[in-house]
Amino acid sequence: MKSLKRLVLLGMAFTFFSCQKDNESNVVAEKFVHKYGFDMTKDEWQSRKDGTSIAQLTNGVTVTNSFANGILHGATTYTYPNSSIMEKVYIYENGTLTKEILHDINGIPFKESVNEPNNKKIITLWDNFGVPISVEQYENDLLVDGKYYKPNNELEASIENNSGFRTKRDRNGELQYKDQVENGKLLTRTTFHSNGQIKSTMSFQDYKLHGDQINYSPDGQILMTMTWKKGNLDGMHTIYKNGNKIAEIPYFNGLKHGIERHYSDNGKLSSETHWDQDKKHGSERIYTDNDTEIKWFFKGKTVSSKKFEEFSLREQLIANKDQFLEMINTMDEKIALEE
Repeated sequence: MKSLKRLVLLGMAFTFFSCQKDNESNVVAEKFVHKYGFDMTKDEWQSRKDGTSIAQLTNGVTVTNSFANGILHGATTYTYPNSSIMEKVYIYENGTLTKEILHDINGIPFKESVNEPNNKKIITLWDNFGVPISVEQYENDLLVDGKYYKPNNELEASIENNSGFRTKRDRNGELQYKDQVENGKLLTRTTFHSNGQIKSTMSFQDYKLHGDQINYSPDGQILMTMTWKKGNLDGMHTIYKNGNKIAEIPYFNGLKHGIERHYSDNGKLSSETHWDQDKKHGSERIYTDNDTEIKWFFKGKTVSSKKFEEFSLREQLIANKDQFLEMINTMDEKIALEE
């Protein structure tokens, strides 16, 4: 939750400083109007800032800022490039952002965020025809209430008292995913292909992937399975092609660790690679019909089989392992490959 708050604050700061940058470094024309309607010079504006500033930017965007007593108050607007159609509207009250509205190129609003007291926020989304897609209420970054609609404006899912189910549709009405929410936080998500088939299933803990994830093809075949632990891959990552397993990649805490195996389309083992904390360590074997090609690695360094055995024994005996690994990494390639 703290990271989400930081992201929100950073986003607001970025918006503010972007406005400042737009009004200072990318301006090709500007105008200042006092709140009583008369034009002002730039020097007069800098001393008062009580009214509206209008700036045309090099990219064709027109930015309008409203001020009262030197601080943002009222609407700050951005047009689409070389257009009078509003793309973004920010509403300020005495320097505090209270509302943000986004419009498409036709001027139709598709997202509105309203900031309310006590760290509450209401977010509304609309489709291409102005029909509500969803209305959500957040408190302290937790989802407490939500209503989700089909293209015919029929309610299809809801969140009440921090828990329930929600659906996400794009502006054309196509279903993108379904979520299960508990205690205001995302618990599971199911995404969908455009034909309605399940695309993936996954679970979360504190907004991080946690548990099993399965990806499917548009015709329902499994493409990939993986296991997550608090946002890191942790377990076997298995890849399939046409219903056949073609790869197994082991992970531990986000790093490759264990034996990675690849298979041909007929299911025959084609390669094996040993990993230790994301570095090749041990043998890498490539299998062909007539032969097996073997390479050896020690902590990511290419070595001979003899050196691998020697280094493995020395590693067990040596006390300063960091110094030993530095020696391995800087070792001359000819020495490392000596038998």
